[in-house]
Amino acid sequence: MHRNTGIQAGDRGPRVAVLDTIHGAAIIARLMAESGLRAEAFEVYHSIPNLSDFDMVAAPVHLPPGNPALSQARRAQKRIITHHQAVGELLAEEEGSSMEVFEITGTHSKTSTALLLAMILSWQKKVLSHTTRGLEIWEEGKARLLEKGLSITPGNVIRAMQAAQASEAEALVCEISLGGTGLADYGIITSLSGDYPIAGATKWASTAKLQMLSLAKRGAKILANADARLSPEVSFARGGRIFARPDALIFRRDEVHLDLGQDLDFQGYETAIAAAAAAAEQAGIPKDTIAMALSGFDGFSGRMKIKRLPNQTIYDSSNSGLKVRDVQRALDRASGSNLVAVIGEDSQTVCEGMNIPALSDLLRQRRSEIAKLILVGERLVPLATELGAAFASNLQQGLEIAQKESPKRLLSCVKCFR
Repeated sequence: MHRNTGIQAGDRGPRVAVLDTIHGAAIIARLMAESGLRAEAFEVYHSIPNLSDFDMVAAPVHLPPGNPALSQARRAQKRIITHHQAVGELLAEEEGSSMEVFEITGTHSKTSTALLLAMILSWQKKVLSHTTRGLEIWEEGKARLLEKGLSITPGNVIRAMQAAQASEAEALVCEISLGGTGLADYGIITSLSGDYPIAGATKWASTAKLQMLSLAKRGAKILANADARLSPEVSFARGGRIFARPDALIFRRDEVHLDLGQDLDFQGYETAIAAAAAAAEQAGIPKDTIAMALSGFDGFSGRMKIKRLPNQTIYDSSNSGLKVRDVQRALDRASGSNLVAVIGEDSQTVCEGMNIPALSDLLRQRRSEIAKLILVGERLVPLATELGAAFASNLQQGLEIAQKESPKRLLSCVKCFR
């Protein structure tokens, strides 16, 4: 295997414990077993497995070091690798096709970058994308859903690679949480701004995301947002070598006209457009083809997408990456009289919830701008009483309550998987 962590198939290979079945351990252990390794997956939040008979442990990078299973492995001086490393090494053994692999990580704009890149690439090749929307096949700018509901934990890269191979895709675009696996021909770091603590607040997310660099295979090209202050092959976004304006893409000294959709929230998509354009250009897609693929683009569902109906305008910004600053920008975008807003978190479908204190402060400040407010999520029940808002347990229920008002303007702004 190509990261030299000591994993190797066969009788002399180590016995591997793969921790955290909630975040992909089972699929990783299964592929290990299929590769000839002795591997077993363990749930580690409600039980403490005995790891004494194992030589190596694969753990997710976000697992707190104080977790009993991980602590046990460290005390016993087991070799410990991340899920990202394990997936990269396992799938590297199966490489050999000409399929190009793109991996995308960062603190924001991951999903939009992945979808835009897949859309652009699909004008010249068959593409499979793996994002929080699910597994999708792209051809000539159009997507077809194969499977929904997958998280972007590194273990699901295995599912994505298998689906891409079965579909005979020529390119695989993967959104990955907290770093890359090392499989990428093109690794993309969308941003490191807005960093946040992980692993029980013992490390920063940016540290994990830099696995995109530390695990990169020889010959891989790394592209990074200029705000990351790295030295990649290509920098993008404001201050970088490739960036976007509402009317143009700038490739170093070359300027290509852009004709984006009238309703596109350019500020919200600026990073993703620049990142996708930079990656596509590095992959050999002509600049005019990139601009053509973006022609008329007005956003993806759930990512500040405006839908205009005969008697209603819907501002849809409900997605898994939603942050308080996104709620603020959505309120700015949808501002006006008689606004009905559904805001909060669908706690059953997200791992990392909203910053409730910050969201509460924002809604207190802007409550007067909202004619009817529906709050979603158990953690917002006290605020609903305080602000005179209705309450819903999930996004669907919230939208049903909102539509009873037959609003001319409706804002959907709930953190959830779609």
